[in-house]
Amino acid sequence: MSENMVRTQIYLPHDIHRRLRARAEKQGLTLAVQVRSALEDYLERVEADDDGVLHADDPIFQMIGMADSGLGDLSVNHDHYLYGAPKREIIDTPVRRTVREKPSSPYAQPTSKKKARRKSR
Repeated sequence: MSENMVRTQIYLPHDIHRRLRARAEKQGLTLAVQVRSALEDYLERVEADDDGVLHADDPIFQMIGMADSGLGDLSVNHDHYLYGAPKREIIDTPVRRTVREKPSSPYAQPTSKKKARRKSR
């Protein structure tokens, strides 16, 4: 068997190593057999999905709808909510849909006391 094998070394997290050792004792397997089997299964899955397209059974799709921010414009204004960037607005026209920075409100509070005094005079 050794002529068909290449010796290699890998580092495993302690928890995975412990679980593999327990499984090996329970089922009469070696660590090497378990690792080879897992890698073979992995390569078969990866090679079958080589087209690079997500498939309907991909676990990522189970995440859809798991969370709700309650914000109706999160997809457009995520930079605003995360980093404080100016809000953007969606503009629907008969030809296309565009997004632009929202103009500031004419009723916005002045940023300094000097500006506030000038406006009140």
